Amino acid sequence: MSEPTARRRRADDQDRAAREHATRVRVAELWRAAGLGFALVWTVVLVLVVAFWVRVTFYPRPGDELPGSLQILLAPVALAAAGLGIWTVASAWRLVLRRASGWDPIVVLGAFAIAVSVLVWAPSRVFDALSPAPRPAVLALAALGVASVVTGLIAQRAFRRAAVAFEPLDDDDALFAGADDDGFG
Repeated sequence: MSEPTARRRRADDQDRAAREHATRVRVAELWRAAGLGFALVWTVVLVLVVAFWVRVTFYPRPGDELPGSLQILLAPVALAAAGLGIWTVASAWRLVLRRASGWDPIVVLGAFAIAVSVLVWAPSRVFDALSPAPRPAVLALAALGVASVVTGLIAQRAFRRAAVAFEPLDDDDALFAGADDDGFG
C-alpha cells in the first residue's frame, strides 16, 4: 500500500472515530437533561415529605389528629428525606459537571420508590382487614421509580461511553488494539 493511501485511510478512520465520539457525547447530553429533570422531581418529592412532617408536627390543623407517636416516628423519615434531598441536589450538580456519579441517587431513589409502593400496596392484598392503599398514588410512585431506575442505568452507560477520550491514532496496529473492548472493563 502506498504512503498517500495509508495516510488517507488513517485520516478517514480518525474522522469516523471523531464522528462516532461526537454522537456518543450528544446522546450523553440528552440523558443528562433527563437526569436533571429526575433530580428536580425527586428533590421536590423529598422537600414535600419534610414539609409534611413540619406541618403536622409544628402547625397542625384541626383535621390533623395524628398521635404523638406517629409524629415522632415521622421525624427520622423527614431527616432521611432531607439527607437524600441534599444528596440529590449535590448529584444534580455533578450531572451539570458531566460526571457519571450524578446518576447514583436517581437510581437509588427509584429503587426505593418501587420498594415503598410494593410495601404500601401488598398488605392490603394479603390482609382483608386493612384498607387498600390509594391505587393512583401507588401506581404513580411505582412508575416514577421504574422510570428513574431504567433511565439512570441507561444514562450511566451512555456517560461511560462518552467519557472514553477520543485520541488520534498514529499507527495501524493501534487501530485494532481495542476492537473488542467496549470500555466497561
